[in-house]
Amino acid sequence: MKIILILLLVLAFLGGLYLAISIFANKKPPLSAANIHGYVAIAVLIVLAYNAFSMNMTQLWMAFAILFVAALGGLYLYSNHKKDAIGPKSAVVIHMIFALSGIALTLISIL
Repeated sequence: MKIILILLLVLAFLGGLYLAISIFANKKPPLSAANIHGYVAIAVLIVLAYNAFSMNMTQLWMAFAILFVAALGGLYLYSNHKKDAIGPKSAVVIHMIFALSGIALTLISIL
């Protein structure tokens, strides 16, 4: 399951990178890209919770909490996207900081 988690983290990262580059270039990214990024991120949370239960590691629970906060920020950005508005760049940066922190903690914990 560690390999699946790493693969999902990479996919979510690449999708988020594409979305962030589009937003910082003042272009509205396709809604389908935001949907795919969100679904992959949900899969990350599910697999991460499974790994945290099976390995009984506090660091993975902390990573889950950080990524959950990032997911809440992602929901805010998604709601702006659905309203045909580009999310505030400050919210994108905050979402990115939480997501990268959670990814880093996850990778440090399982590798």
